[in-house]
Amino acid sequence: MEKRSTPNRRQFIQLSGLAGAASLLPAGQARASVQAPASVPRGTAKNVIFLVVDGMSHGTLGLANQWKLRHEQTAPHWIKLLERSDIKRSLQDTASADSPVTDSAAAGSAWGCGQRIHNGAINYDPQGNPLKPILSHAKEAGKKTGLVTTCRITHATPAAFTVNVQEREMEDAIARQYLEREVDVLLGGGARHFSQAQADGSVVDFGAKFQEAGYTLATDRDELAAAKGKQRVLGLFSKSHVPYAIDRKNDRSLAQVPGLVEMFKAALASLDGSNEGFFLQVEGGRVDHAGHANDAGAILHEYLEYDNCIPVALEYVKRHPDTLLIVTTDHGTGGCQLDGQGKRYVGSGPALDRINTLKYSFEWLENRFRASGKFNALDFTRATGIKPTAGQSAIVQEALDADAKYLSGAFLEAFGDQLNELTAVGWSSDKHTAECVDLFTMGPGAAAVPAYIKNNELFGHMMSAMGLSEAS
Repeated sequence: MEKRSTPNRRQFIQLSGLAGAASLLPAGQARASVQAPASVPRGTAKNVIFLVVDGMSHGTLGLANQWKLRHEQTAPHWIKLLERSDIKRSLQDTASADSPVTDSAAAGSAWGCGQRIHNGAINYDPQGNPLKPILSHAKEAGKKTGLVTTCRITHATPAAFTVNVQEREMEDAIARQYLEREVDVLLGGGARHFSQAQADGSVVDFGAKFQEAGYTLATDRDELAAAKGKQRVLGLFSKSHVPYAIDRKNDRSLAQVPGLVEMFKAALASLDGSNEGFFLQVEGGRVDHAGHANDAGAILHEYLEYDNCIPVALEYVKRHPDTLLIVTTDHGTGGCQLDGQGKRYVGSGPALDRINTLKYSFEWLENRFRASGKFNALDFTRATGIKPTAGQSAIVQEALDADAKYLSGAFLEAFGDQLNELTAVGWSSDKHTAECVDLFTMGPGAAAVPAYIKNNELFGHMMSAMGLSEAS
């Protein structure tokens, strides 16, 4: 959600014309500087599953943990990873090349190319040189590749494993590079970037171009189920980001939008059985968005959906022990925390019940209000249980009339104290945070990952575990 400058037309043309999978970068391109650890047995990881939840603060995990313990009498799967002797746990530093606080483009690129780069860029070093992404290495080694996300599929994190653009906002170019680089499975939102207006006024349907290249196109849950096992699949389930899990749970009009676990399983069905294995990145991307919005209900349900991907991955690894599994986050967002409430903090437990009053996200409300141009008090009560006063309604209506970029700020201005009293969830900001984050690894190469690691150092471990050379 960071604001970046728009690239000029010359840059756009240069970048969108990068070569396809057979010649991924120019001769003499910059290479990642991190050397693969010599102690890792090479070539033992046939597959890599990279599960990333974007923007998860430790406080978000704490909120989800206490909610699950109270309502389901069990801990999140993330917590259960700590109890396993076959999981390596590390602490990961998330800085970028130009800031101790990273954005998702720089964080994903650190994993994707092995160097720290400037916030906003994707796989370009600070000197402006393109760096070869890890899925290009995997593809050249004969592996199948896949990207799954609840964000736009052209968003920063999935793109960082695959493409080269100097500005993350160049999502049309990212869509084109996915086709050029022959990513086998692409599942998420972002349909708007696959119908591209040209300078002469014409529109190019890149969805059709993918189909011409042998991809099965899926646009809803039924079509995704029908595409199960197809070798190449493009799934576009929303014009922009996939709607929040809390909204898909409660809004019947979203019943045909698949969730992250469904998309993950579908991707595995397509990639499984490849002779040379696969590299699959799966992102629970909208924890970050809910953190930016300070939306407690959305962030809880978004994390819980991602958490349910962990047992799917563990079951696959159990049946395929030649798979390297990585579970992590790229940075924190918002500083989400379940705070102490009431005398001796005994009010925090009941707040974990009251948070269930929240039925829809701020985004769901914003979409409805923008469609009509009017704040609707009944809709707000339906979503939150809070009955707005005339003064509170006026604050949101003023933001609507001013065409504010996001209405979450107006919601918090008008209802922030009540939402905090309802949920006991507090926030440090609406921005990213610099906290170190958990990194779990399991399978071939995991033992060599150190207890403390910089984000860009993980690239070398993945490459070595797959038996790949950075010079390839």
